[in-house]
Amino acid sequence: MIPQLVWITDATGFHTYFNQRWIDFTGYTLADSVGPEMWNNLLHPDDRARASKVWGHSLATGADYEIEYRFRAADGAYRWFLGQARPWRDAAGALTTWFGTCTDIHDQKIAAEQLQSSYADLEAKVTFRNLELEHQVQALQRQLSAK
Repeated sequence: MIPQLVWITDATGFHTYFNQRWIDFTGYTLADSVGPEMWNNLLHPDDRARASKVWGHSLATGADYEIEYRFRAADGAYRWFLGQARPWRDAAGALTTWFGTCTDIHDQKIAAEQLQSSYADLEAKVTFRNLELEHQVQALQRQLSAK
C-alpha cells in the first residue's frame, strides 16, 4: 500500500524481495528481479558506476545507503528515485539483511532543474540589464561633461 518500491537483500546485496509496486513499475517478475546485479540493468547508464560505488560502500561498511538515480520503467522512460536502505543486524551485531525503498522524486527533480534554469536565465537578464544601464549612465555623463 505504500508508494515506494520496496526491496530486501541479504547481507551480501543479493536481492530476495521486491513489492508489487516494483513489479508494476519495472515490468519485471519477482523471479526476474532477484539477484545481486539485476537492478543495475534498470539504472540509467550515466548512474550505474556511481550507484555501484555507493552500494558497494554500504555493503562493505554497513553504512546506511542513500542515493538519487534514474530507473527505467516498463515503458522505457527513466524516472528519478531516491534510493535508501538500512541494515538489520542480529543480536550479535552481525549484518543480516538490508531493507530498502526507492521513492519517486522525478517531479521534484525536474522542478528543481527548471528552477535552476530559470534562475540562470534571470541572472543573465539582470547582468545584461545592468550593462545596459551602465552604458546609459556613461552616455549621460559624457553628455553632461560636454556641456
